[in-house]
Order: sequence, then structure tokens, then C-alpha cells
Amino acid sequence: MQRFRRVSCTALAVSVVCLILRMQEAGEEFRKRSDRGSNVVETIIIVAGFASLAFMIYLAVSGKVRGWINKIPGTVGP
Repeated sequence: MQRFRRVSCTALAVSVVCLILRMQEAGEEFRKRSDRGSNVVETIIIVAGFASLAFMIYLAVSGKVRGWINKIPGTVGP
């Protein structure tokens, strides 16, 4: 079970790095275009990317916290 959690955290880290790289590429793509009216779209993409990142971190941390709570003797998990 411990091995599975390590793989999950590694997969999460890889996903975060890929997401950041995609966001940087998207920003560079928008800057290369001659039409500069896409600032709103670029901002929405960045905000959505960070929201996705925050959700993935939440999922990873909540799983760890549940595991710690379940290890406490006498507690009942969610």
C-alpha cells in the first residue's frame, strides 16, 4: 500500500510539471500571434490551470490526512 502512495505522489508531481509546461507553451503561443486581444483568454487559461493544480494537490493531501487519521487508535474514518 505504501508503494502505491509513492507512485501516486510521483504521478502527481509529473502531472504538475506537465501542466506548468503546457501553460508556458500556451502563453508563448499567445504572445507570438499578431492579435493581442487574447489577454482575457490567456488569463482564463492560467486561472483554470492553477485551479486544476490546486485540486490535484488537494486530492493528494486529503488522502494522506485520511491515512494518518485512520492510523490513530480509536478513531472512525469518514
